[in-house]
Amino acid sequence: MATVDHYQHAHVADVRASRHRRRIRRTGDLVTGLGPTIAGANVIMQLANPRVGYGVVESRVDSGSAVKHPIKRSRTTGTFLAVALLGDDDDRRYVHDELKRVHDLVYSTAESPVRYSANDSRLQLWVAICLLKYFIDQYELLYGRLTVAEKERIITDARWLGTTLNVRPDQWPSSYRQLQEYWDDQLGDMTIDPPVRDLLQQLSDLSFLRHRFGTAGTVAHKVLGRPMNYLINAGLPPEFRDMMQWRWGPGDERLYARTLRVARALDPATGRLMRGMLFTYVLDMRLRRRLGLKVF
Repeated sequence: MATVDHYQHAHVADVRASRHRRRIRRTGDLVTGLGPTIAGANVIMQLANPRVGYGVVESRVDSGSAVKHPIKRSRTTGTFLAVALLGDDDDRRYVHDELKRVHDLVYSTAESPVRYSANDSRLQLWVAICLLKYFIDQYELLYGRLTVAEKERIITDARWLGTTLNVRPDQWPSSYRQLQEYWDDQLGDMTIDPPVRDLLQQLSDLSFLRHRFGTAGTVAHKVLGRPMNYLINAGLPPEFRDMMQWRWGPGDERLYARTLRVARALDPATGRLMRGMLFTYVLDMRLRRRLGLKVF
């Protein structure tokens, strides 16, 4: 009996392999125009680890808050991903040191429900494995399953998502099978408590914008909140959807299939744009370093 691949998005089984799929040589090749629509789902997966979730909710580093500084947070996250995937060794060393400095300030207190440190390599491994899923999911949802060879190649290449943080090379899975085993082993420990769920709900339906940007934020929430929440829900595995107490039915699935057909048709243009933007983050980081400007 075949092992169920819980790491792969459930909808991928219904995606026909595209004849127009490009060859995947490295993780950056997986970037598509669909990526921004499932980024929020990936954040939910990361924060479903209670120690990661409470680390974000209780963080005293306001400059990195997605609620208080959404534009900066988007830039710094994009910079990390771009450098990890496309940067050179010097770029990655710099980002590693900068993130370690910031994460040094994020740790639990006596009042925290769980004990955590943002520099804990075990927590960062979970975050990095979620990020790898983000890249694989967006590609497979549009173009169908990766080949066995492509999966193994990506596992090796994507190690920088972990080691640019604080993950040791020996902690990174050496094969796709090890990746699946790690994912299945971690799922039983995932839970989303009310304080974390409240934050994730605000981010998912953009209701946090009401407090951040007043009338303009309220309009954005009213107009974009519901479709954004739907797309984030669509990107979630069933286990995490249940943790968010969200529903998903056959009608939602059919609508998502139509949404993906549109995204697939647009991806030759939108995907190229997103991959170009990824390298722009690397150039921006290098320019900021040269000018002595703050990156993180």
